[in-house]
Amino acid sequence: MESEKMLITSSNFVLYDALGKLDNYLAELKLAPKDALHMRLLAEETLGMLRAMAGEYKSLVWFEKEDTICKIKVVAKTEMDFEKKKEILSVSRSGENALAKGFMGKIADIIENGFLNYENVMKLQQEYGGGYVDYAAMGGTTSADCYSWRLEQYRDALDEVREDNDAAKTAWDELEKSIVASLADDVIVGVKHDEVDFTIVSKLYNR
Repeated sequence: MESEKMLITSSNFVLYDALGKLDNYLAELKLAPKDALHMRLLAEETLGMLRAMAGEYKSLVWFEKEDTICKIKVVAKTEMDFEKKKEILSVSRSGENALAKGFMGKIADIIENGFLNYENVMKLQQEYGGGYVDYAAMGGTTSADCYSWRLEQYRDALDEVREDNDAAKTAWDELEKSIVASLADDVIVGVKHDEVDFTIVSKLYNR
């Protein structure tokens, strides 16, 4: 079962209105109370991530229910480019992306970087990447024309290095405190050319 798709753009984004519409869509799925609460919290975090994303974008957001799982789906297109991303980084005192704080901030950053071509991503990492953990590489895979990232792979990769890497320890702490990471069974990000497919997957327990 799929709910109605809601269009969100960076120019008309109002968190209260968007969350109200998603609440209506969620009610159509007739989930058990605790399941509905979990999906509502995940939806709120997703909308917060979209609000934090830089640049101009358009996105469709909706729920999908399939037997014992429920998904939040986002399909977005953006006009993020290398110079815009570099400008965002340059205004930060530390030279790191100020938006990439917390788990969902990192997801937004991964999406933004995913729209850039590989050569420009490498330039950004060389210029501003000192003293950090490459969370986009942890859990990410790149092919000829697309980039993908998964929470499960990211968690495993962080766990392997966090004892000896302060940045990885910080990222792990963010993961442990994240509502999304605690409630979701998986988070999947796929970027191909100028389009991103973002999915949060959560099991339903009928309670």
